[in-house]
Amino acid sequence: MALTVDLETGRTAFLASVREFVAAVDDLDEWSLLGASRCHGWTRLDVVVHVVAGWQEMLGGFVSPVDGPPSVDAASYWPAFEAQATDEPLEALLAQRRRTTAYSRPDSARAQMHDVADAVARGAASCAEGHYLWQGHVFTAGDFLAIWAVEDVIHQLDLLGDRPVPPDALTLARATEAALGGVALADRLGEAM
Repeated sequence: MALTVDLETGRTAFLASVREFVAAVDDLDEWSLLGASRCHGWTRLDVVVHVVAGWQEMLGGFVSPVDGPPSVDAASYWPAFEAQATDEPLEALLAQRRRTTAYSRPDSARAQMHDVADAVARGAASCAEGHYLWQGHVFTAGDFLAIWAVEDVIHQLDLLGDRPVPPDALTLARATEAALGGVALADRLGEAM
């Protein structure tokens, strides 16, 4: 089932997801960031570094408008992404752990998170209607922002913090799960769904 999200809905959910993810990370001290996350084999800091890397990659999408019809929507992106994945799961897990060790301490990653969060928030605020190329897929602006709202809300839950997730982003996660037949996101979202 298709899931198409209008620009303002995607933008609102994405901006809330960024704000709340950052706030959830800021709720944790450096020692807590080194604790286990819900992502098997990852610390909370690994999750933070993963999200920051994703936001950095997302910035490229904001400057890649294209003509032509979308190739994925807010739900069909996820199985397309999974089909494209070339890393064996253990290799991907360990690669993330290595990226995290590039930071001298958790607060270094936190400082970069703040800088990148500000950049993606500005990108989302100025994102116009149209189609955008990212990871070889063409998205509408709303769907592009929606997939990132879903990514952020899932990873906020992975932090195992006390801060509630933003309702607009959680609504998109639930709609994505429903569009995918209730399978792909259920394990990641757990009881929050």
